[in-house]
Amino acid sequence: MKTWKSALKLGLAGLLGLFSVHTSASETTWPTGPVTIITPWAVGGLADQINRAMSEYGKEQYGQPLLADNILGSGGAVALTEYLKEKPNTHKLILGGEGSFAIAPLTMKVSYKFEDFVPVINIYSSTFVFLSNPKTNVDSMQTLKDYIAKGKTVKVGVNGTNSSEALQTAALLTELGAKFKLIPYEGANEALTAVVSGEVTFATTHASLAREFVKAGNVKPIVAFDEKKLVDEVYNLESVADYGYDTWMTNTCAVFIRAGTDQAIIDKNYNALKTILENPKLQQTAKNIGLHLDIKDGKAVKAYIDSTMAKAEKYSKLVK
Repeated sequence: MKTWKSALKLGLAGLLGLFSVHTSASETTWPTGPVTIITPWAVGGLADQINRAMSEYGKEQYGQPLLADNILGSGGAVALTEYLKEKPNTHKLILGGEGSFAIAPLTMKVSYKFEDFVPVINIYSSTFVFLSNPKTNVDSMQTLKDYIAKGKTVKVGVNGTNSSEALQTAALLTELGAKFKLIPYEGANEALTAVVSGEVTFATTHASLAREFVKAGNVKPIVAFDEKKLVDEVYNLESVADYGYDTWMTNTCAVFIRAGTDQAIIDKNYNALKTILENPKLQQTAKNIGLHLDIKDGKAVKAYIDSTMAKAEKYSKLVK
């Protein structure tokens, strides 16, 4: 009997040892090749810029190159759908936010679900602003209302049709009783370029992305999509909430990996990316492009996106 009990203990110890080795291996051997973070939006946008900046510091944290890639289409839906081909523990990660998971399923048919992804870390948060081409002579909510009262169609450049920009813009203009048309572009930077050139008369884009064009007078800021006034060295801008509208949603950009990935690998990515984002040189780069880094863990990212789903559902009803 004693021999049998001893053998059982040894067997259990062996199994536990194997499990421990397996867990340790997942921590220490991944990654076995280059790690890629995919930006589902245009080259030159804020997400693309910070992703490429982060890649410069990847080798030290991962022991492998950190690569930046772009896959465009349908405001991010193409890349996120393509990403479903990745298996758990993949070496590829992808950027996304509330537009990808709370808004896209309401505005278009998508093949992916939020549950297909695991949030790793939040990179930044950003406020959107509604802008005009100076030739419109619209530079405030009152002049926008006057423009609408003349029966003119408000043509707005936005990042795709399933983005935060698109839904917030449509919700606000619906509340104002405007005739409007959303003109989709492959990125907030392209929408900005379109309003600067006069290709569209209005655009919704990141406040940080537009700041230099605002300073130069190439565009006129009308209102901020936020719950409070936007005030800094460039902007002194009322928010939609200041006018009694709830049509705002803070934009977030987070890193995701395929659902089913080992927790040890998720943690390794979080720690590596957090260290990169805390690097003073990277933070200076973010400051130079006007980006507000907002580091949060995966649980916080999930909680925020979950909370935006109800708001997005309400917005979608305003537009229909």
